[in-house]
Amino acid sequence: MNIIMAAVFFLLIGVILAMKLWFLKIPLMVSGLALITSRDRLAVDFENRRFMKYALILGYRWGKWQSVEQAKYVSLVRIRMHRNENFISITRHRTSAMVKANLIFSKKRYVTLFREKGINALEMVKTIALGFDLKVLDLTGKGKHWIEPNILHGRFDGTETSWE
Repeated sequence: MNIIMAAVFFLLIGVILAMKLWFLKIPLMVSGLALITSRDRLAVDFENRRFMKYALILGYRWGKWQSVEQAKYVSLVRIRMHRNENFISITRHRTSAMVKANLIFSKKRYVTLFREKGINALEMVKTIALGFDLKVLDLTGKGKHWIEPNILHGRFDGTETSWE
């Protein structure tokens, strides 16, 4: 939400300055458009065993490929996302339960692949784990559970999982 507000600010300032200072309007307007259109994405190449976390800005990908050859497993962690929304004098605090998927390389090195709502994360982790032939460590419930990604529902091990 804050990025969108900054982008709208750059666009408005760019339009205002368009009348007066022509050399400042283009960089400000392009910066505003870039912020509005930016998205974080994940690309996966199963054939070459690599992935890329990138920012999609104005249609261009900004990121680099990383190999998964040294990856040991994928972990699922339940998290709570907190967000404050401020509008004039009204403030709202929202929390939502999400699942974070990490690609673990060693005890101290991991890469967060994505954060998603439960059922979406389940499908994405299944695809990644099967494609890279990795096991999944489920830390979303009580305790740790190693699970096989070839089960098509629930927590991969056949038991149903509540994703709320």
